[in-house]
Amino acid sequence: MNYLERYLNGEYEQVWKDLQALGPAVRQEPHYSLARQVAAETMRRVQRNCQLLVSRLRSAGYVFGVYPDGSHGYYTQGPLVPPSESTRSDCAELQTQVGLLPLSLEAFWQEVGMVDFVGMHPSWPRGLDPLVVYAPEAAISDLESVEGQEEDSEPFEASLAPDDLHKDNISGGSPYAVALPDASADFIFRNERHRLLFVAYLRLAILRWGGFPGLDGQNVLFEPLDDLIAGLEQF
Repeated sequence: MNYLERYLNGEYEQVWKDLQALGPAVRQEPHYSLARQVAAETMRRVQRNCQLLVSRLRSAGYVFGVYPDGSHGYYTQGPLVPPSESTRSDCAELQTQVGLLPLSLEAFWQEVGMVDFVGMHPSWPRGLDPLVVYAPEAAISDLESVEGQEEDSEPFEASLAPDDLHKDNISGGSPYAVALPDASADFIFRNERHRLLFVAYLRLAILRWGGFPGLDGQNVLFEPLDDLIAGLEQF
């Protein structure tokens, strides 16, 4: 079976491991076409799961778009914003300016768009580190902010999410990010404590913790969890 057939047959993690092991060679045929199809199918599943989580969270009384302490001032376009022509334009512009994007990130932007689960529930703990993945607009803004600065040997880091402290309205550290360019299938979700590849991080955040990966390692009883993750689509 080829990569896509194996993925559809349930080899979700192994297929992504195999694609990542190819490094930049994933851009060569016969791998490339199938790898892009796997990435697109993965992110379509992510999008459907996020839709379901948004609905379940709203039903549970979770309020999106405010800080967990209830204070306003957090800017967001919504918990799940589908890709638009602007998203696709920004994605293309980013590749023109900095080079290739990992297949997983490009597929996320093309299939999901943007996710922002920052919000509050009066009876839920802090430190949930809700799932956020910015649209490429944020990376374009980062790029504009470094234009004219002296070049160094460090890769360009494009912001993908605020860190866990900023999500709690506390001054924190560097945003979660991607180092660009990157010709691989997937990438390390930089500055996030688990140090996972992006697809593995999404599995942890969505399938294991219902959109709140900050729960990982916390010794707290989070009663809504089973209802949030019930029946989510594996990817």
